[in-house]
Amino acid sequence: MDVSKSAYSRYRVIDKMLKNTFRPYPTLLDIQEACERSLDKTPSLDTLEKDIRNMKQSEVFEAPIVYCRKNLGYYYSNPNYSINSIPLTDNDISSIKEALDLVKNLGGGNRINERFSDAIQKILATYKEEFPDSDTKRKIIQTDYVEGAKGYENFNILFNACKNQNPISFVHYSYTKREFKSVIVHPIRLKEFENRWYLIGYSEHHHSIRTFGLDRMYEVVRLRKKYIESDSDEIERYCTAIYGVYPIENQAQQIITFLTSISITNYFEAYPIHPSQTAEKNESGSCYFTINVVPSMELVRMFRSYGSNLKVVYPLWLKEQIKSL
Repeated sequence: MDVSKSAYSRYRVIDKMLKNTFRPYPTLLDIQEACERSLDKTPSLDTLEKDIRNMKQSEVFEAPIVYCRKNLGYYYSNPNYSINSIPLTDNDISSIKEALDLVKNLGGGNRINERFSDAIQKILATYKEEFPDSDTKRKIIQTDYVEGAKGYENFNILFNACKNQNPISFVHYSYTKREFKSVIVHPIRLKEFENRWYLIGYSEHHHSIRTFGLDRMYEVVRLRKKYIESDSDEIERYCTAIYGVYPIENQAQQIITFLTSISITNYFEAYPIHPSQTAEKNESGSCYFTINVVPSMELVRMFRSYGSNLKVVYPLWLKEQIKSL
């Protein structure tokens, strides 16, 4: 059972009330008043009754809540119980180990893994758990991450700059122009695409949101200056309404239709290239796919990689651009 943040906040109030030995056997009205004081919200009595039922039935909490008919209130049949001290089950520990194994094998390098591993090891140490050699040495999940890839040494400072909205400066190297340039950026988010990491942020030099590859960033420094916030709709268009990371200049979000041959249609059906993707399959097995995205250089490159098995139908400018390349 998934627990929402608001529900868990109420669970904590209920737990605190049931643990309070100075005011035993709280009623639903008592709990409702406590929620109002602690959460500035007044849940209905039906909601609180449902919360208590969920706490009792949940495999996570298994709360020993009992209604006392004599005292007309609720209590824990086990006075030592608290949702703040729920033990991990064997399945919980197994899941944590699997999650750690997954993170260790994801692109992102050692700096992300170290922070996550240390936190998880502290949790497991509480339960006297550790990873057997067989678990750590036998690789079950493998990704394309190549040890030694550039840029990850700045991951922590960039992550914190995005999180805390700290402007940064760095020296950016252009592979195409073969030149270095100092830029000031107001970081928005880090994005991974095809096992490469990029920083998206508002560039003071360009007066717009831009993308910078981590492998091309040097001498990253946090700055003490006011953070420039970007429009949230513009951020979502730039970051989400796109396949890839580098939008084609002066092209807005638009409908793109392409036709796939029978030999590659199944790949696009199994792995949509964007959440907006829709399909209209022909009797022959070929298929018209439609996406609503901001055109990008990565999209053009991907289309061209399929050669004669993929043809852009609309828009015409993109169809001609792919033909001419």
